[in-house]
Amino acid sequence: MNQERSRYHIIDRQPKSEDILTEVLDGLSQRPKRLPPKLFYDAQGSLLFEAITKQPEYYLTRAEQTILDYIQEPLQALVPHPVTLIELGSGSGAKTRQLLRHLPQATTYVAIDISLDALHSALSALSQEFLHRQFIGVAADYGAAFSLPQTIDKNPKLLVYLGSTLGNFDPPEAQEFLERWAQTLSSCDALLIGIDLKKQASILHHAYNDAKGITAAFNRNVLARINRECGANFPVNHFSHHAEYQAQNGRIAMYLVSHYAHRVSIAGHEFVFEQGERILTEYSYKYTITEFQSLARQAGWIPLAVWTDPRNAFSLHYLRPFPKGTKDGIHENEI
Repeated sequence: MNQERSRYHIIDRQPKSEDILTEVLDGLSQRPKRLPPKLFYDAQGSLLFEAITKQPEYYLTRAEQTILDYIQEPLQALVPHPVTLIELGSGSGAKTRQLLRHLPQATTYVAIDISLDALHSALSALSQEFLHRQFIGVAADYGAAFSLPQTIDKNPKLLVYLGSTLGNFDPPEAQEFLERWAQTLSSCDALLIGIDLKKQASILHHAYNDAKGITAAFNRNVLARINRECGANFPVNHFSHHAEYQAQNGRIAMYLVSHYAHRVSIAGHEFVFEQGERILTEYSYKYTITEFQSLARQAGWIPLAVWTDPRNAFSLHYLRPFPKGTKDGIHENEI
């Protein structure tokens, strides 16, 4: 290991190529066809997503960063001293830098991301800036069953899940995801989570259909990745990006739309596409504050604080797990 990488340590639990192939074959066998959004984040996809966050239409990242800046004092008061900061879907680490500056009590930072390249890039930069912190990376699919590394310290933990990524799950899946982490953590730990709020359909439409077409390239990159890693023969440029707000479900749905009828081969399997047929690549659910807090309580979390940006476009929630042996924070023998 060179000197730069000795400043941080990465544990590689990335999904195996055969696991990716299984998910692709399963998704394309469904009606309608679908692909899991975690496939977005190979090296190229991670770069494209960072470019999306800088587009004027994509308000989510800027709104969340605004909130993180103005809640520095109340957040610092809520978070234990010392604390281990654990971030799910850490990406480039831009918002992590804000948190580490605001939380001097965070002595250890654990980044969990599906992209090994993104982890190396982020931890290399962060470990050079924050010299007296411990940095650990885990390259893994944290959306599945997940266990924290045994090597992290025993300090209280602040789990951070930013960017409204929870919205990629259907509500029952989101509840199951939150339940798993509530059971993993203790009542002295906490969760800081970003949730995008319901708003005008036109604002949401433009956020997922930027004028420069970067979201379109990000979406099509999934097919390029499947071609490369699974030996498929998708005609990538003959699929169009399409994103729409489905108000009845409170979600953005993102699709790849076939320009013409054709067949695609993947590892000995053949899939037929009709002209205009769509592959679902992502849902992004939006919530009201009340809706999310209700979901969190059902999953075993006690909401303690919530903050929004000046336009009420985005929200950050601070929650703690119910104490073990309680229901909604009340001891079961008191019910």
